[in-house]
Amino acid sequence: MTEFRITHDIAKTHPDIRERLTATTIEAINESSARSADDAARILRHKLGEIGVQISESACRSAIERIRSGKQLHFEIEPAPDEE
Repeated sequence: MTEFRITHDIAKTHPDIRERLTATTIEAINESSARSADDAARILRHKLGEIGVQISESACRSAIERIRSGKQLHFEIEPAPDEE
């Protein structure tokens, strides 16, 4: 399962971050369903950027490919590096 790790700092500031990530990802997937994986990855990256989530294009492409192959994504909250 592909995991997007979210730090506790973000989760504290934005308690609905999981729901926002999920809704935004679904919206981007629906919007880009007829496009290539590269185009869909750019759309996903842009939409996530609109809600303040920065993610690499390669990670977005991985997420798109995973979803298109019928697999799930998992959003996990982890400690920020200075909290460890």
